[in-house]
Amino acid sequence: MKIGVISDIHSNSIALEQVLEALSDRGVDEILCAGDLVGYGSQPNRVMRLLKIADVESVMGNHDEGVVNGTPPEFNVQAKRALDWNRRNIDSDYVELLDQLPLQIRKTIDGSEIFVVHGSPRNPLSEYIYESDLDRGFLEFSFKSPPEILVLGQTHTPFIKKIGDTLVINPGSVGQPRDGDPRASCAILDLAEMEAEILRVDYDQEAMAEDILEVLPKPLAERILYGE
Repeated sequence: MKIGVISDIHSNSIALEQVLEALSDRGVDEILCAGDLVGYGSQPNRVMRLLKIADVESVMGNHDEGVVNGTPPEFNVQAKRALDWNRRNIDSDYVELLDQLPLQIRKTIDGSEIFVVHGSPRNPLSEYIYESDLDRGFLEFSFKSPPEILVLGQTHTPFIKKIGDTLVINPGSVGQPRDGDPRASCAILDLAEMEAEILRVDYDQEAMAEDILEVLPKPLAERILYGE
């Protein structure tokens, strides 16, 4: 069984549409998302519609929570402006869907236990966990019984790392990569082989940047052109 893994879409429906198509072409059976469906970008309603159609199961990210409950004061000026705009322009039905997102998903698929969270198991919404932060001590601190697969988001930087019997995946960001590669990032998890791969997907960044420029600060449009 193959699982598509995505995260940090950030109201970029052009990237999401291409990612969903690429995952379908690769024969994934279902898709899990590590949160931050909205924020930064200019197409929250279309993102939510595409995720609903594709039946994607997601946890809540800090930007999702910010749309529901108010922009966090620690956000920088650009992030605040984008989140405030998203809150004003997203359909109320989608706000309800965001409000219903769990902080974590822990489920068994084909005999393998998968744990999905946006930030970290101990701080689901706000913590940033990079590949260099991960070791056996992290797992022992975070879990009484570590899952076979741990999915994280938040950092917009993809990686796959095996720690003991646990495979840790950060699929990177669909809508705002920050690793110097502007292509959308996602991952494919093969449960039969217990291995994963990062997949980069081309999309029309120029079109998305133009859409963002119409309503949001210029730096938010520029960064998706360079993957920064």
